[in-house]
Order: sequence, then C-alpha cells, then structure tokens
Amino acid sequence: MTFDDVAAIGAVQARAFFDDPLQMWAIPDAALRLELLERMFTLLARVVNVPSGEAYTDTSLSAAAFWVAPGRYGEPLAREARAELATLEQQVSAEILLRLTLANDAMHGAHPHDAHWYLQGIGTDPSARGRGLASALIEIVTARADAAEVPCYLESTKAENVGLYERHGFVVTGTISVPEGGPTLWPMWRIPNPLPRGVGPRTGG
Repeated sequence: MTFDDVAAIGAVQARAFFDDPLQMWAIPDAALRLELLERMFTLLARVVNVPSGEAYTDTSLSAAAFWVAPGRYGEPLAREARAELATLEQQVSAEILLRLTLANDAMHGAHPHDAHWYLQGIGTDPSARGRGLASALIEIVTARADAAEVPCYLESTKAENVGLYERHGFVVTGTISVPEGGPTLWPMWRIPNPLPRGVGPRTGG
C-alpha cells in the first residue's frame, strides 16, 4: 500500500467494519459510525500502517491488510503521528474514546509475548467479498512467516470470520471479553507449517 492509496482504503475499511460488533459497540450511532471510521482508518493508514511498510492492498483497492512485523508491536509512534492521533481523539466523544480504549487495553492484555507477525486488521469492501482478496492478503505474510518459521497472531472480532482464519492455519486460543458490555473477541495463533503444531503462545496479564 502507498500513500496514494490511503484515502480510498480509508473509505473501504469504513464500509468493511461498519457492521463489525466491536465498532458497533464502540460507535453505536450508525449515522456517525461510517464517517468516523473513515477518518480513523485514513489517519491510521497514513501515519502508522503505510510508514510501517507492512500494509497491503489489491490492484482494485477493494481490500486491505495491516500487518505488524515481529518485534514491532507496541513500538512508540513518531511524534507527528502521536500529535495527529491526539487531535482526532479530541474530536471524538468521551464515551466513544472510553470504549475504544477499553477494547485496546483488553486486546493488549492478551497479546502474546512470543515473536510473531500480527495481523492488526483486515477488511474487504462488502461489494468485493467472495473473490478471495482477504485470503490473498493473508497469504502474502503467512508465506513469509512459514519460510522464517515465525508464528502469526490475530484477534477475530466476528465469530463468522473464525473459519476463514482457520483455513489459513490459525487456531482459536481462548476468548477476550471487552469490559462494560463490550463484545467477545477470539485470539488466534498460527504456528508456521514447518514446525509441529500444538504449542500456544505466552500471553500477557
């Protein structure tokens, strides 16, 4: 993904996550959700995902996947990125910001300590689903992970998406409960194909 793709991908991800249980809980006002998600995804793509070098899309800009390379999860953001994110946070209601923070903290607390590739987010425009775009964007990195014998990790925010990830070798390792009535998430771990399966990650508390 390049900086030229950011605006289009922000809109695509907003449509992809509009009916996501986590986003519906965090931003219950449907009239606000699409516009706010587009702003959030556009900003994050521009200041975090594209600069990381591990953001991917297809030629039609209908899907995107945001990966975090091993050892880079939790790295401090550049000062300019922190400033832009802080500006957006100031424009969001206290209730929405609290819910987003609760969800982020819950996911962070369950995040594995072992070195791994992290699929931070992936979404396909509803009009382009069923074409295998998400699978292709997953396989870009899982192939690299297999070659380097490095595990992968993600949190599924939709029960119906668990099967997709299982087809790519991910296994559910438990559940994450977001406080204050938030949804259930499914952490999933993928052991690289050259290694024996059955060993789970160490997680935080």
